[in-house]
Formats: sequence, C-alpha cells, structure tokens
Amino acid sequence: SLDLALFINGLPFATFELKNRITKQTVEDAVQQYKRDRSPRELLFQFGRCAVHFAVDDQEVRMCTHLQGKASWFLPFNKGWKDGAGNPPNKLGIKTDYLWKEVLARESLTDIIENYAQIVTKKNEKTGKKKHTQIFPRYHQLAVVRKILADAAAQGAGQCYLVQHSAGSGKSNSIAWVAHQLINLEKDGERIFDTIIVVTDRTVLDK
Repeated sequence: SLDLALFINGLPFATFELKNRITKQTVEDAVQQYKRDRSPRELLFQFGRCAVHFAVDDQEVRMCTHLQGKASWFLPFNKGWKDGAGNPPNKLGIKTDYLWKEVLARESLTDIIENYAQIVTKKNEKTGKKKHTQIFPRYHQLAVVRKILADAAAQGAGQCYLVQHSAGSGKSNSIAWVAHQLINLEKDGERIFDTIIVVTDRTVLDK
C-alpha cells in the first residue's frame, strides 16, 4: 500500500513513497514502485487528483505530477550540491528533511497552492487538440523566486539579480512566477513596483 498521503481539509494534495538506504532501498525503488504498482486508473492517482507525487529516500527526492505507469516522468526535487546533483550534508538530520521542514511547512504549502501549482491547458494550433499539464514548482524554482521576492521586499526597487538555470529546468515558469508576484510586493503599505516588464525572445512566454 501507499506509504503516505497529504490531505488538506480532506482533499488529497500529495502522495509519497518512502525508502531508506539502511534497508538497501533508494529513491529509484520508490520511482519504480509508482511506475509498477500505482495504477493511474485508481482515483487517488488519476491526473489532477493530487498536485504531486514524491519519491523520497534519505538522500534524494524526485517528483511527478502525472502518473502514467511505466511512462511516468520523475524530475529531481533536490537542493543541489557543489554545482551538481543531490543534496548537501545535513548535520541536524537526513539530507531530505527540507521536504517536510521547509517545502511542506504550512506557510510554504499555502504559498505553493496560491501562486505556483496549477493545471495548464495547451492547444495544438495544427490539430486543435487540447492537452492538460499539471505544474508543480521544482525546488530550485521555488528557491530562486522566493529569494528574489524576499530581497526585493526588504531592499525595495532598483536591485540587480542574476538567475542561472540549466537547459530544460523551467526558466519560463520561473520568470513568470517572479513577474506575477513582484507586482504584488508591498513595503510600508505601498506597492514597490508599478509595472513589470519582461524582455524575452522566448515564444512560450509570449503565449
């Protein structure tokens, strides 16, 4: 059976398969369990029923927003370590405890629900068919958006920031999330920014 599920006011939000290396099971075993044992036809695992599904061990976290059996696509949900994959050492616990101490904390989770998690509908211009995609922020996206918002709220307008994302790591969503949330920032009861302008050559952002 499923290891863990997170409900908010009785509504399912996330599921978890939990492993640990003491028992010689890793996050990859959790991923395979989702692909092999969790039927997408089961109500809890149907598209749009939960916002995200987490595969977790004591070293790494991976996430999937759309379970499709063997075709399920899991992305890393790690902090990164020394400009690479994985998570940094944690003197106070296991490497992945940021998931529940930080990301799933009450204020963080309500922020994700309000400003990040969503189902996007894309229409194929040639065929007219519509495709639904569930969006959930990856850890590095949450981190960069929140760092910019926090600094802008503290320092005010006029600061410069450089954000670096690797190829295919969600630059477009990070830009959109920053832009949409900057406009609502306030300091001493006044809005910090009157207008947000995005200069881009990315057609996906134009859309």
